[in-house]
Amino acid sequence: MPDVLLANDADHVETWDDERPLVDALRTQGLSVASAVWGDPNVDWASARIVVLRYVFDYVGRRDEFCDWADGLTNVHNPARLIRWNSHKSYLRELESAGVATVPTEWLDAGAIGNLADVLDARGWNDVVVKPAIDNGARGTLRVTTKDLAPGRAHLDTLLKLGDVMIQPYIAATEGPGEHKLIHFDGTFSHAIREHPRLGGREFVMDRISRVDPEPEELALAQQVLAQIPESPLVYARVDVVMDEGVARLMELEVIEPVLFFTKAPGSAERMAEAIVARI
Repeated sequence: MPDVLLANDADHVETWDDERPLVDALRTQGLSVASAVWGDPNVDWASARIVVLRYVFDYVGRRDEFCDWADGLTNVHNPARLIRWNSHKSYLRELESAGVATVPTEWLDAGAIGNLADVLDARGWNDVVVKPAIDNGARGTLRVTTKDLAPGRAHLDTLLKLGDVMIQPYIAATEGPGEHKLIHFDGTFSHAIREHPRLGGREFVMDRISRVDPEPEELALAQQVLAQIPESPLVYARVDVVMDEGVARLMELEVIEPVLFFTKAPGSAERMAEAIVARI
């Protein structure tokens, strides 16, 4: 087994361009590196010195299987408890209770009968996003307005048959200044990027992504979030933040499979490699 085993899904087991700087940085540190499909029973995961989760995007449809696999490893990072916690967006409720500014959310349990019009009326919202509580890449997210509720009703009904659902007001700043993704290694801020908005089925395009300097309020929010995690400092964490009318709000915390945009920030791969070496 190699020193470092990168866990990916079947579509990303071959090293992606943005991940190559990390592989190179680890090898510069004298470590052997390989990639494998998570859960593959033919891989001796326990024999690697460390297992690092990377592009395990397919866990969304196999969450229980994925979490059980991670629970069986003592050498996985980020730690297995965080994988189960972070893979369902109810972690946002916990962070909100701890005083973290999040986006207001109406939570609906799987199997519930949800009346979208009633939710919007009770909350005073007229422009919302409806999305599953287990998801990534905004694949199951739909923007809905009071001017055309029918698609939203159908989407909500479909999602509730499959799992828990979130309804949130649409944050206009995600289209203007944009959502900023603050990337940290070993608890220390490394770099931030602005990603092109992904709603409406827009695909991920690296060329649309630019590096940004976060606001002091965004940096402070990220540190507040990471301070709530008992396992901190983590090998890596991405804190997705938006400035909403002067308030820094947490959109998502990513500690499982975030793209870390190494190619946008020279030196960042070396910083993560150092965090991995520290764990070894």
